[in-house]
Amino acid sequence: MDDGTNIWSKSIWVIRQNSELFLAYCAVLPAIGILQEFLKQTSGNNFALVFTSVILAIPAHLSVLSNIRAFDAMRELQRKNPKYMIGFFFRTIALGVISVVPTFLLVVILSGIGWGKNVVVSTTILALVLLSAIVFAKWGTMLPAVLMQNDKTFSKAGRRGNISFSYAFPRLILSFGLLTIVQLVVALIAAIVLGAGGDYFPATGGFDFALLCTALLAAIIGGYQVIMTSVILSRAYLRAENIGANQNDPVPIETM
Repeated sequence: MDDGTNIWSKSIWVIRQNSELFLAYCAVLPAIGILQEFLKQTSGNNFALVFTSVILAIPAHLSVLSNIRAFDAMRELQRKNPKYMIGFFFRTIALGVISVVPTFLLVVILSGIGWGKNVVVSTTILALVLLSAIVFAKWGTMLPAVLMQNDKTFSKAGRRGNISFSYAFPRLILSFGLLTIVQLVVALIAAIVLGAGGDYFPATGGFDFALLCTALLAAIIGGYQVIMTSVILSRAYLRAENIGANQNDPVPIETM
């Protein structure tokens, strides 16, 4: 169960608890990019990335929610509900779609009224971060609810969100916003310093290992982002359900 530490150190603790899966995630993300470039196909890219994130997010949630090892909890879940991962995956997709659709509409509207490309892009990114934080703060507790075999409907998640919104929203802004900025800046600096190109298999031949190193750095930050988001949502769930470290006391409010 939750121990009340801050979300940054708790995320590091979760990574240590699930180090094998975290390293696998960091390896798989560049591998997906390499494979798609090699096959010259991009279809299914988003689903592959979401599914890979789900594989990392589930044990991250369970590390916060359960007082047993995440792998043991996953085996128990598999025994009780073999389809739990499918439910988690499609609810993640649903929350993402709810966040993204209004953003697409915003792009259409701003482009239609003649806003410049750079302004449209920056406004859209800001809107996507805010909308994602709002949507996941409001309904994101349905994800840990799937793992806890609790009411995982939108209506129940919305009621939990009303209780935990002030906790989850500002922290999700950090996870979705700040960590995305850090990821982009680190990747850009690494690409410039290492001299990475735009393709793993450049037209001149060979393989761009500098681009691979850049992708690995981005994947490490992205994996931390998945872990932190899971920590935030699981803690929001625990607060809304009034479940603490001893399953009776409220979880203590941690500091940033």
